[in-house]
Order: sequence, then structure tokens, then C-alpha cells
Amino acid sequence: MSMILSVFFILAIFGPLEAQQPTATSQPAPKSVQASEDPGTAFHFTKVDNELRAEADAIDARYEANGLVLHDPDLQAFIDTVGNRVLGDRPVPEMVTYRFLVLRTTWVNAFAQANGSVYITTGLLALLENEAQLAAILAHETAHVYERHPYLENRSLRKKTVASEILAVAAACVPGGYASWLAAIAGANASRLLLVESVYGYSRELESQADHDGIVAMTVAGYNPHAMAVAFELLDQDSTLEYEPSPTFYHDHPDLKRRREEALAFADAHTSTNARTGLKKDYITVVAPAILSDINADIESRRPRTAVARATRLVATFPDNPQYQMLLGSSYRALGAKTIDQTPDEFTPDGVEKQRKQVLKMTEQEEQKALLKTPGGQATLKENQEKAEKAFLAAVESNAQYALAYRELGFLYQDESRFADSAINYRHYLQLVADTSLDRLRIVRRLAEVEKLQTAPPQ
Repeated sequence: MSMILSVFFILAIFGPLEAQQPTATSQPAPKSVQASEDPGTAFHFTKVDNELRAEADAIDARYEANGLVLHDPDLQAFIDTVGNRVLGDRPVPEMVTYRFLVLRTTWVNAFAQANGSVYITTGLLALLENEAQLAAILAHETAHVYERHPYLENRSLRKKTVASEILAVAAACVPGGYASWLAAIAGANASRLLLVESVYGYSRELESQADHDGIVAMTVAGYNPHAMAVAFELLDQDSTLEYEPSPTFYHDHPDLKRRREEALAFADAHTSTNARTGLKKDYITVVAPAILSDINADIESRRPRTAVARATRLVATFPDNPQYQMLLGSSYRALGAKTIDQTPDEFTPDGVEKQRKQVLKMTEQEEQKALLKTPGGQATLKENQEKAEKAFLAAVESNAQYALAYRELGFLYQDESRFADSAINYRHYLQLVADTSLDRLRIVRRLAEVEKLQTAPPQ
């Protein structure tokens, strides 16, 4: 699956904005802080603008054709509800059809196109904690559309030479990740605007306008505007659990502190007593499909620490869910000899360079072999395997008919050379799935392998 990164506005929110949800409807913000008048009345389309809108339509079609849009009825209904609330009764600009879409990628990101398509990634949904934080993001992105920012920025960019800088950034990134995203856009003859937004974001002036209009819109819709202030703070503190070969332009962004302070000042003056925030558990319940998508992608793309963090969050919220327990075990198994947290050495220049080489020049198996040779590597592997086994067994305890837990136990025990235990669990899995599993033949072969190893003479 392609990794897609557009970082012109990222809101990674973990913060303390948990609240008991009032049932009463919040009062709208005072008229003095209502959003600006319809900018469409003063906007006249040019040939360049029409080309940009056509490119946006083409990008939407490509995302859909490539299976990058996550379709889950409950999640989509939730996103649509929040998005439409922050839109409120503002007039819809000409040539705009608002659509709220979830993009399958672990990158933390949200962005809007000139035609009204607003994308939020599964990675960002997996980081958010409540409905108000989601409203802050969607309000900011719809403000870009409402104020015609994509068109205005595109007109400005036509006067600048930026393509070579962007291609240089893409060349420095890992294949299959951010570089593939930029290359895919370039190969599709997509707009230079989308490329630039993906790397640099909008101008300070346009971002400030979207901040203001967005926080007003979410406040008028009854949401707690402190969510936007918390977003900037958390973005400023954001860190990753794994080496990221892609650029992180918003880390240490000089404007983040200023933007947070402005949002906080507005929120302190305009938050009603019954402003809507939303409960964490309710939010996680509805966005679970996005989190599950990311966990599987994290495991496949050598991001096991992140996978463990996401799965731990699900298990902490729903401890009796066998699927979540199974994914937590699979994440620990993928972690192997890697520590759950970054070591101090990983933050040094030499440590960063070492991680870069491991990601770009080593296979996953080669990296694990190298880790096993480090001090503590064997002990770390054993600890992670024990945690994986505990999670798999908890899944079985929650639901003895949950077949995937037995398959994963078979994998784990085979890794540990516990061939008899592996065979038992492979057989149990095959009994439960009968002929319905797509990987039945693979497990049959694995079963034959471990049965052969059981009878092999000791080396």
C-alpha cells in the first residue's frame, strides 16, 4: 500500500482535552466572531483555476481507483456529521462539492482540494482522542476551501520555481513511502500546487486565515475551541517511535507557538459552558477501523513500535476484544529484538545515521540479526515474545473460537523452535477455518514443516 504524506497542516492531538459530554446544544459564538462573508462573490475563475479543479477531480478518482479511500459506513457517517457541523449554514462556494474522505495511510495528515474534497488520513484519526479535535481539523481544512486558498496559492506558485526543490526532497526519501507519493502525483501530471502543499504547506497569511475561520466555525458549531490550541501544542511536541526517512517540516515550526497562543486566546474568550468535546471511548469506537488499518500497515512497513502503541490503546479501551489482543501480540512479535522505546543512542547523529542505513539498506531479517548481536538483544527478543504470547492467549481466553489467535501462536512458537506447540495451534486454526481461509495452504505447509522438525534428530 502506498504511503501518502501531505504535511501542509498536521494536527497530532493526544492532549488532556478529555471531558464529560454535555447533552445540551452549545450556544453559537457572538456575531462579532462569525466567519468571513462568502469569498466566492469576489472570485472569478480563470483557465488556470479550471485546470486546477480538473486536476483535483482526477486525484480524487485516482485515490478511489487505487483503493486508498477507506470505506466504513459508521466511520464515514461520523466524519460526515462532524464535517457538516463545522460547515454550518455558510454558503457553498461556486464549483465546490464538500466531501469528507478517509485516506489509508499511516502518515499523520489532513488536506483539502480546490473542488471541496477534504481528506483525513487514518494515521491522523489514530492519533486523535475525541470529536472536538476532529472538528478542529475539518474546520481548518474546510476554511481553506471556503476562502479559495488552493486557487490563490496555485496562482502564486505559477510565479515561482519550486519543482526542483520538491523533486530533491522526494529523491531523499525512502522508496515506497513519501517519495512514492510525490512520484505518483508527478506521474499523474498533478498540479504543482499539491506537490508544494505536500511539503511546505500554505503561506503564513493563508494558514492564519484558515486558523481563524476554522476555530470560529467549530465554535459556532458548538465544539470546544480549546481543541485547536491543544493541537498546536501537541504538534510542537510531536515525536515518532521509529526513524522517519521523510521530512518533518512542522517539527520546531517557528509559527506553532504563536498559532497556539492565538487559538488559546480565542478559546478562553469564546468557550461556552456546554461546549462539545466528546468522550475518548466513543471516539475510539467509531474510528477503530482506521486504527486497525494503521496497525496492519505499521507491521508490514517495519514500524512495530508504532503498531504496539496503537494496539495497546485499543486493548486498554476494549480489553476483551480478541481481535485487538491478537493485533497487540502480532505487533510485539514484529518488534522482535527491537526495544519498545527509542534508546538514547538513537537520538544522536550517529544513531540517526545508523537507523537510516538499517531502513534503507537492510531487510527486516537482516536488521533483526544485527539487533540480536547488540547488548541486550537476546533479552529484548525474549521479553517481546513473552508479551506476544500473553496477548495471543488473552485473545483465546476472550473467544476460544477466534481462529487467528491460534495461527499467530503457531507463528510465534515456530519462531521460538517450540515445534510441538506450534503444530498444535496450526491444527486448531485449520480446524476452525475449514476451507474458508485464503491462507489455508500456507498454514498446511507450515504445519508439515514443524511436524518434520519435531521428528528431526537434534543437531
